[in-house]
Amino acid sequence: MPRAAVRPGVIRDRQANYKQIAAAVRTISQQVRADQPSIEQIRQATAIVADRAPRVSGWFPRGTGPEAGVPTRALPVIWQNPDDFHSKAVDFVVAARALNDAAQRGDIAAVRAGFPRLGAACGACHDTYRAPEQH
Repeated sequence: MPRAAVRPGVIRDRQANYKQIAAAVRTISQQVRADQPSIEQIRQATAIVADRAPRVSGWFPRGTGPEAGVPTRALPVIWQNPDDFHSKAVDFVVAARALNDAAQRGDIAAVRAGFPRLGAACGACHDTYRAPEQH
């Protein structure tokens, strides 16, 4: 298969995985704010995030930025500063695993305490490496 044909699929797969992460994070957010959170919903959602988090660094091979001709919010700085991007991705993995561990133990207090750390890890990448959404 020609190299160019592979790149749009990589971008679409990356975007699909990020949509799954975003949906899971929304679920966690709703549950940690609830008076009576569902630990089962939290467990399912944190498991999704923890599963996808270690893959993030691999979702950005060269040639999968805007130059690929597929709409993407990934900014070129990802490939210009790969060490920082990877470091932030590792921080996301650590936060996702800690949150999932707390959820799997059924520790709602630890989930509530750990959720902001996950948000901060997400935001650290988004602020630098993701373009704003176009409306």
